[in-house]
Amino acid sequence: MQLYNTLTRKKEHFEPAVPGKVNMYVCGITAYDLCHIGHARSAVVFDVLVRYLRHTGLDVTFARNFTDVDDKIITRANQEGLSSQEVAEKYIATFYEDMDRLNVLRADIEPRATTHIAEMISLCERLIEQGKAYATPSGDVYFRVRAFPGYGKLSGRDVDDLRSGARVAPGEEKEDPLDFALWKGAKPGEPYWESPWGHGRPGWHIECSAMSEKHLPLPLDIHGGGQDLVFPHHENEIAQTEAALGKDFVRYWVHNGFVQVNAEKMSKSLGNFRTIRDILEGYLPETLRYFLLTKHYRSPIDFTFESMDEAEKNLKRIYEALGLLHAELQREKWTSGPLPKDVTEEFEGLRQAFADAMEDDMNTAAALGHVFTMVRLANRILDNKGQRKTEGARELFRRVLVEARAWTAVLGVFGRDPAEFLAELRACRVARKSIDPARVEELMQARINARADKDFARADAIRDEIAALGIEVRDTPSGAVWDVL
Repeated sequence: MQLYNTLTRKKEHFEPAVPGKVNMYVCGITAYDLCHIGHARSAVVFDVLVRYLRHTGLDVTFARNFTDVDDKIITRANQEGLSSQEVAEKYIATFYEDMDRLNVLRADIEPRATTHIAEMISLCERLIEQGKAYATPSGDVYFRVRAFPGYGKLSGRDVDDLRSGARVAPGEEKEDPLDFALWKGAKPGEPYWESPWGHGRPGWHIECSAMSEKHLPLPLDIHGGGQDLVFPHHENEIAQTEAALGKDFVRYWVHNGFVQVNAEKMSKSLGNFRTIRDILEGYLPETLRYFLLTKHYRSPIDFTFESMDEAEKNLKRIYEALGLLHAELQREKWTSGPLPKDVTEEFEGLRQAFADAMEDDMNTAAALGHVFTMVRLANRILDNKGQRKTEGARELFRRVLVEARAWTAVLGVFGRDPAEFLAELRACRVARKSIDPARVEELMQARINARADKDFARADAIRDEIAALGIEVRDTPSGAVWDVL
């Protein structure tokens, strides 16, 4: 597999340090608010990476942390009249609810900052002993950025350029404007822990270094998160960990691209902030997950309701095809004979193309394209009366459904019973468009009655009336059916 390594700025052959085993750490949420679509993208991206690595036979140990003490958590606690711990527990619970709906697997290890205070203090002490960090009279501990020659290697930033615009804020006791906090002296009313430097709490960057060292062998095979974490968070993690240990921290750095909303940066001030729960009020969770897979994970993705509608239509087409294949395989009588060689060769080529796309830096957008082409191939055989009932067709349909299980295992989509999914999807679309199903059924029956009376003008008028409601009517051998346009 080829993975793009942010550190080297190129795709590299992925090879874990220990053959057959992968240690992977991904930065999780700061638990102070509901998860937004950016959280969803990062969670889905790394969920697919874990799924794919396991699909290839690798033994993956996946760790994802929770930041449960932080300035934002403290501010939210004061606003809500709760303790910081209560706020963190509340939003960790909502994280799990949202991720379960998106079919994101739980991590194997889910460490929390507040249960690793001793490890963070120990790391601070080691850095101070080595002269890489220093304590201030007020109880803060800072990392000496200039004591680590490799600072900036992940983000590509130059220390001198950074320093030219940096200033020490009033009241800070930094030796250098670039130095960052490993430990913060507690202010009145804040949660705190005992430390060699007095009451305090950890800085943000120190927690992931301490928790990854505690739970996984270093160097990590993969460390990841959103692109916004490259600097300063992951840059600082590298500095403090490698300074303390004297060896590499991570072998492959993997970062997903940003999420925009209607081509703009998502922010509360712009009024375009979208939580997962906002989106799932009108769309099925699988539609959101599918949408997030339609772009390469390193590319930016632009969230619009039009793009969600398109994702919904595509997901519907695939489930409809899978449903038809399931139904067709219930046939008892098949005629002998294989499918043409070019059909079977095309199928095999698509199977390989899907695997190649995933091997090429986890290109889910290309992989989904091959899924669609395979579905079109199956539909082509279904539409061919001469081929549809052959033994060769039966084998092809069976193998497409086998492939569908692989798509589900890797991508986390297409795993529902088609009939159940399509019924739920229709109900979702009916609710989103405020359609009255009882009224539609009433009109459908009136159309049936008009056709029975051979009043075709009336039947056509009713069909137009139904279409005006945003409903498509299809006449099938088993009767008329309707769906939302």
